[in-house]
Amino acid sequence: MNFKQLNHIVVLSETLNFSKAAERVFLSQSALSKSIQAIEQQIGIAIFDRSKNSVLVTPAGKFVVDHARHLLAEIRNFHKNLDYLKTGEYGTIKVGSGPFPAKCFLHTAIRQLQANYPRISLDIRIDNWTNLLVQLKEGAIDYFIADIRNLEDDPFLKVTPIGGLTVALFCDANHPLIRLDRSRPIAPVEILDYTFASVSLPTLVFSELKHSLGLDHNDLFSVNFKCDDISLINRLVPDSDIIFVSSNLMMEQALQEGHAVRLNIPMTRNRFGEWALVQIKDQKLVPCAEIFARMLIDIVRDGSLQDDDKYGLAGNGPLNFIANSARAVGNGTGSVER
Repeated sequence: MNFKQLNHIVVLSETLNFSKAAERVFLSQSALSKSIQAIEQQIGIAIFDRSKNSVLVTPAGKFVVDHARHLLAEIRNFHKNLDYLKTGEYGTIKVGSGPFPAKCFLHTAIRQLQANYPRISLDIRIDNWTNLLVQLKEGAIDYFIADIRNLEDDPFLKVTPIGGLTVALFCDANHPLIRLDRSRPIAPVEILDYTFASVSLPTLVFSELKHSLGLDHNDLFSVNFKCDDISLINRLVPDSDIIFVSSNLMMEQALQEGHAVRLNIPMTRNRFGEWALVQIKDQKLVPCAEIFARMLIDIVRDGSLQDDDKYGLAGNGPLNFIANSARAVGNGTGSVER
């Protein structure tokens, strides 16, 4: 039994008149009658009780008609959803993100996606890049955005640079270092006596941060408390002597509300991370995943540019997607395949 035959059954049950039903399905009356007879013979059930002056649905036929109507609705929904899937208006996207990109940009991307494509579902994993890479290779996520400074070259990965944020050192407003004067210049060696907290960042980032602060090779500078749940760190910093290594953009609200203070400490540069969108090379994404990937790239790049204009130092150098775009002028690409 095919779609047309199901439709013939439902239309005749609604009109109870072969002539009117034939008009609605664009057949002659005799052709519709033959179609109904063929269905009844195929399933071995009399769906309609025909007399000279009337057409009635039999008790068994009512069961067939109800299910035919349900099947037609399911088929129409199936075709509609296929259209949504092909155009990117329907589907499920599985995305991974590092803590900083998630905190600073993911909410903007999600709101934009839901405003324009409300039928799309999102499955989001917040984790550090090492775990996200495992999930990517296992097929648990479609792609992820994170700091990839420690990511080794891999011929099976496609890496699209998307920027990065400036960082600074933050503490509670009553921290001993700034209790008497929140804006006083802090000598780098003064911070070494305190506990540091941060998300899981590449080791190279802390090495470069130490160099930027002008600390000596033998100065002990390490993160005592690492946690990828930024909300937990934010709850630990108030009323404590912990110094939080975080992004300027992410701490703007806490600064405005007086919950945190940015330490006035000299740095030669303040952007160390290299963020990218990482996916499996040559793996075809469903349209909705492609759409969200483009949204993420644009939002993070725009945010990185704004952050650099507002907080960036002269020693930072160009953002990674600008540098890569300059190198890729000849071949028209904006990504690095590893």
